[in-house]
Amino acid sequence: MYKIRLMSHKSQESKNSLLKKLKEEIVPIFETVITGGDAFFKNPYLADCRKILSCTDDQCAVKRNGGGPVRCWHVPGTLCGGESQGNFLQKYSECRECRVFREACPTIVEEIGEQINNMVILMKEQKEKILDDKHQIDHLNEKLTSLLEQLDLKSREIQKMKITDSLTKLYNRHHLVTVLEDEMARCQRYGHSLAMMMIDIDEFRSFNDDYGQQAGDNMLEVCGTVIKENIRKFDRAFRYGGEEFVIVLPETDLTLAYIVAERIRKNFQNKTFRVTGEYGSTGENASRTMSIGITATFTYQTSVISIDNLIHQTEQALVLAKEKGGNASIRYGE
Repeated sequence: MYKIRLMSHKSQESKNSLLKKLKEEIVPIFETVITGGDAFFKNPYLADCRKILSCTDDQCAVKRNGGGPVRCWHVPGTLCGGESQGNFLQKYSECRECRVFREACPTIVEEIGEQINNMVILMKEQKEKILDDKHQIDHLNEKLTSLLEQLDLKSREIQKMKITDSLTKLYNRHHLVTVLEDEMARCQRYGHSLAMMMIDIDEFRSFNDDYGQQAGDNMLEVCGTVIKENIRKFDRAFRYGGEEFVIVLPETDLTLAYIVAERIRKNFQNKTFRVTGEYGSTGENASRTMSIGITATFTYQTSVISIDNLIHQTEQALVLAKEKGGNASIRYGE
């Protein structure tokens, strides 16, 4: 009976000791971990797994790290059984059954403490993975944004190429209809005037015949530059075909359009071109003039005039300028 009482008393002491250790060592760690802090259970029973398992494999990660008492279940790349066990998550279940882990946890206190350590390690790894994934996603988003910007830039470049004449860098004829439709709609909606002029380089074919196509292309480039330099930012200029050009001038009446036309005509006639003569002589100066036909809508006409009417009126004015000997700006109806 005395022995039974003594055993019961020792058992109670052991329970009290365990409860005290749990309260003093485990509960504070739990509280720290729960509140987001960094805590780790210090286990006095850690041992050298290489001695316990009589391991002689020098390639094991524990050996490379110096050996000694260590939580080998936390070390990635251990070679228990001659094969790599992988990382902590991959080998955790197997390590829990290992003699090294069991000997490191002689009481419930150490076992709970090590489980807390495992949770801390797991949470850190998960946090690092989340951060790494976030960095990768951010990097991919940056690359995607950059690619979309490049795609948008290329798309705008392609769109610009589709509506631009490659030689003169003015808009091409196909884009003229789109612009006129938009501008005519604005005219009809707000009752504003819209002017248009058609330009033709005088005797351009003879210039090509005398000096060659390259010289002719050079003249067309210069003509495009002269036009751009003498119109407003919201005016739009087009290569209509061959040596013909069209300029659309929003918010412009016939008088103002004539002033712009004369400025373009005079600037162009003052341009000279260094060319090669018919027999290969060099150093010749050549020049040409231009004829310009001008028309404009008026408030009372905007509801009835069409794009075809506008182009026809401009062509008629250009024909009249040519009939008068060229190098002239003629307004429709003069």
